[in-house]
Amino acid sequence: MYPDKSYDKTGVFSGSALVEDNIMFLFYTGNVNLPGSTPDHEQQQALAISKDGVNVTKYARNPILKGLEHQPNIRDPKVWKHKSSYYMVLGNSFVNGSNQTLGRALLYKSDNKIIWEQVSVLHESNGDLGYMFECPDFFELDGKYVLLFSPQGVKADGDDYKNLFQTGYIIGDFNYETYDFKPLTQFRELDHGHDFYATQTILDKSNNRIVIAWNDMWETNYPEQKEGFTGQMTIPRILLLSQNLTLIQKPVGEVAKILDGLVFTGRGIGGQNFILKDNIGLISISASVERDFVLHFESEDDSRALIIKYDSQNHTVSLDRGGEDGLRRTRWTPVSAMNMNIYVDKSSIELFCGEGEITFSSRYFPVGQSIIRVGTQSIADILTLNSIKPTVYLN
Repeated sequence: MYPDKSYDKTGVFSGSALVEDNIMFLFYTGNVNLPGSTPDHEQQQALAISKDGVNVTKYARNPILKGLEHQPNIRDPKVWKHKSSYYMVLGNSFVNGSNQTLGRALLYKSDNKIIWEQVSVLHESNGDLGYMFECPDFFELDGKYVLLFSPQGVKADGDDYKNLFQTGYIIGDFNYETYDFKPLTQFRELDHGHDFYATQTILDKSNNRIVIAWNDMWETNYPEQKEGFTGQMTIPRILLLSQNLTLIQKPVGEVAKILDGLVFTGRGIGGQNFILKDNIGLISISASVERDFVLHFESEDDSRALIIKYDSQNHTVSLDRGGEDGLRRTRWTPVSAMNMNIYVDKSSIELFCGEGEITFSSRYFPVGQSIIRVGTQSIADILTLNSIKPTVYLN
């Protein structure tokens, strides 16, 4: 969609889709910049309709939600249907009694997708969760409810919250009669890599909750920008809820269809090298939980080296791509074996630890041919390398 209306003339921002009777209803944020004014922009929610998934018509009576009392930052609508009603969660910032700008998630309800009424504030920052909640999502998973969002302005805390902006979740209980969301957990980061933001979830035909994120980060300077690109999407992942109310992420089963042949399987011995054909592949590791394990990714340019490390003494796993802000690390205590699956795709690495309880998603731009090297003191009981077919073909 193009920004060509009075309510979206300087930006068609992200939203969500709802399909009913083979008609796609697209809810999005229209942004209007107001140079020289205070505030300097306003945001309203709009609707567009498509009958074929290609051609889109904006609703003639847009905007459908002006949110005048919540200006200027109210955006990223996620819409779903529960029983006979429709619900929309929106990201917002507000000024509290101490003149602090804080983030929150607003819940709206509609009977017809056109007229919306605010019914609650699902959650709001007390200062720890920053000044704006972007890309909120709200859904039920195994009897609990997940508020998934991207807060802006969270301060780094040791190994946590080291990206410019974060993406994470709160698990809680929710009542559709009172619209109260009662958190059962603190905010947790969903991914621990450098580049994971603005998640969206959908339900597949098997009723699995699938999450995809923007595999990039604001204010980065990656080589692809010279070619007009700004990031890519992560592997689609099935979300599951563990007994301790932690989200588990597993690549969707369809990913197996792009595997293109076994390159190696066997013990991985310290110093062993493997060429990563076309800089694409899947590396699977199974090793002892009692020993450190290090895997190096090397290329012609030493400054583009990357290291994945499991630290058995400190119970951490890390991904380090070098440079001033290269290290990302979090706690991980595998039980019976140290298992990793690492998906490499020319300019990205997505690491899944264990059953998917820990993930890292980071951009990585090797120069020339990539070589994988097992750390000198490391041993893998099983190391498997599979090649992967390209999923995008360029002329």
